[in-house]
Amino acid sequence: MKTFTTVSLFAGGGGMTLGLKHAGYESLLATDVERSSAETLRHNFPGMGVLHSDVRHLTRERLLGATSGRTIDLVVGGPPCQGFSTIGDQNPADPRNGLFWCFSRVVQWLTPSCFLMENVNYLRTQYGGRYEREIVGAFERLGYRVWVTTLNAADYGVPQNRKRVFFFGTRLDGDFAWPAPTHGCAAVPYKTVWDAIGDIRENSEGLANHALLRHGEKVVARYKLIPEGGRMPPPSELPAELRRKNFGNTYKRLHRHKPSLTLVPGNNAFPIHPIENRSLSPREAARIQTFPDDYVFFGSRAEQCRLVGNAVPSLLAQRLGEAIIAHISCSSRAIRIKASMRNRTGPEVHVASRLAMPPVLSDVQRGSMRAVSFFTGIGGLMLGFQNAGIRTIASYDMKNSVERNLRVNFQSVPHFRADVSQLELSEIRDQIGDAPVDVVFGGPPCQGFSIFGRRRFVNTKNHRPEDDERNEVSLKYIELAIGLRPKVIFLENVKGFVSTSRGDTTYAALIEERLQASGYKPEYKVVNCADYGVPQARERLILVACRNDLVFEWPEPKYFLEPKSWQRRYQTVGDVVSDLMDITSHSDKFSHVPMNHKELVVERYKLIPEGGRLPESGLPEGLRKGYRSDNVKNYSHVYKRLSMSAPATTMVPGHNAFPVHPLLNRTLTVREAARIQTFPDWMRFTGTRQQQCTLVGNAVPPLLAEIFANRIVKAINGNFSSNGYKRDVYDLATGA
Repeated sequence: MKTFTTVSLFAGGGGMTLGLKHAGYESLLATDVERSSAETLRHNFPGMGVLHSDVRHLTRERLLGATSGRTIDLVVGGPPCQGFSTIGDQNPADPRNGLFWCFSRVVQWLTPSCFLMENVNYLRTQYGGRYEREIVGAFERLGYRVWVTTLNAADYGVPQNRKRVFFFGTRLDGDFAWPAPTHGCAAVPYKTVWDAIGDIRENSEGLANHALLRHGEKVVARYKLIPEGGRMPPPSELPAELRRKNFGNTYKRLHRHKPSLTLVPGNNAFPIHPIENRSLSPREAARIQTFPDDYVFFGSRAEQCRLVGNAVPSLLAQRLGEAIIAHISCSSRAIRIKASMRNRTGPEVHVASRLAMPPVLSDVQRGSMRAVSFFTGIGGLMLGFQNAGIRTIASYDMKNSVERNLRVNFQSVPHFRADVSQLELSEIRDQIGDAPVDVVFGGPPCQGFSIFGRRRFVNTKNHRPEDDERNEVSLKYIELAIGLRPKVIFLENVKGFVSTSRGDTTYAALIEERLQASGYKPEYKVVNCADYGVPQARERLILVACRNDLVFEWPEPKYFLEPKSWQRRYQTVGDVVSDLMDITSHSDKFSHVPMNHKELVVERYKLIPEGGRLPESGLPEGLRKGYRSDNVKNYSHVYKRLSMSAPATTMVPGHNAFPVHPLLNRTLTVREAARIQTFPDWMRFTGTRQQQCTLVGNAVPPLLAEIFANRIVKAINGNFSSNGYKRDVYDLATGA
């Protein structure tokens, strides 16, 4: 009898792994970044390999070694869903959303017969289904036929209304059918909360993971007001001492004779016991998730809650595993998928694989809000605003290299090659018509404000910044932007922009004055891109000027160098470039061809420690000599090596200006720099290497642009204008 093999990514608490075991699979390997997960998996699956590792840092060789080169029937996983969830940030720019590409990369490396991926259902509709189309397109380009559906765990005997989207892909020729529901009809009613936990008492001895929270008196007083199967009364009906602005998922009481609402993770996030004035324990939640009592969870109580709440219910996983075995058993051979074969869930979308093309935008993605882009460059700002649903109706830049690249990556955007300093408002209106413009965005040339530009000569050449024509074009940009009368004007530049003088004032102060006089409220800050999930310590000035009738709220930093237990750490170089060390990824079309450095340069690189600089004082005599000089006096910023475990230093443009790879004795390729800048792999860069380096290095990271663009959309829609009570919207009947 055939043994079916599986590998689990983002294994978490092990619900999927356990269900597949019950379905008859041999689990060869499970991976997760959390220590509590690794300990839980090792304890409950003693014969299975467990990698406590960030999936972004895995290599093909390590995975093949961990699976002993065996043939894999099924790869499963549920990449973190917080960016898609109605309970989480609902931030489509959340870097964790990009972990899907890591999942697809592992599928590409292991070439399993099938894969199964799970996520929150909101992924299917967010931004008009953008993510569903991208995921389907990615796997189709790897040669898989793909099925997508939403399943409710309650329909399969799980005492919980938990709707999740599942992506199933196969390289086999047989038919596939999702498992038929087993519960919910009159003959077989839904399982209920009391079916699962009715025998557990508050003081049940010897029951693992049954630790109860010690709620404060005020919390208990609130719980007493919540009826069985109900939620907290409106704030106006509460005693004054019990009110607060937001009553989230903890202030909902389960009903004994109905399925639970969706369990979500967190120390306090489980709902209230049906008849006791306390939240569920991790064990009670595990029962609702169909884990048996001998399945033990490790870590702190908060970590146990996360492991349980994020899991796929093991019973649902078992039913899915059985359906996949039926598919594999009835298939006779693997097939090659023709490019014309497409899943019925949406239009063709090419992403993920290195040879993919730009995604085809839906009407929702194109957006109803209209923008004009100046100094477009490679399109970092434009991509971020596009992802937030803002449609660019005109783009302006004077470089030929920009025009060539935009034709490849933004084919639907009207682009005009023009010197912004010479543009007139009437020309723009002739090109875009009289329709209103919602947003104007751009990043005027920064070299005159940058320490890497002419600004470094201020003290040595009696330099006057206003004599630099590149500085003056920032004023022209504001003039044109004001003339278009958008709701919001956005400007990005180097942080030196704030302090650069112009006569007896500064450029920043002058721009602020002109915007205020035109009916705008300008605000500007210097932000570090690393604080927002970009794997790069890149400080930039961001100016947002809203019309006086709009309210804008700055996005809060979400990532930290030294995070608290509940915070996220900075994204690192290793998070985004580890897979590119594989020489099979080298490709000229992919802009991933290492430079052929001269032997002298390589020998210098060998002396640079990870995260450090060239030790100039200790250089051997032979390495002090250059090709044009016998005594090199200055080694530029090229002679800095990045660290795999830290964000990159600022990417600056130039033929050789990218820093040294953390582990290899060469500078970064254009693609590696683009990854650090958060450009997607589907983007193609054309032109000479130096042109590509300049465009990528000068760009605004699309991730940062998308985060601010999402805030601008909310400002225009009036989302920040009300300070009333925020109440969590959650359907107690169906879950979320």
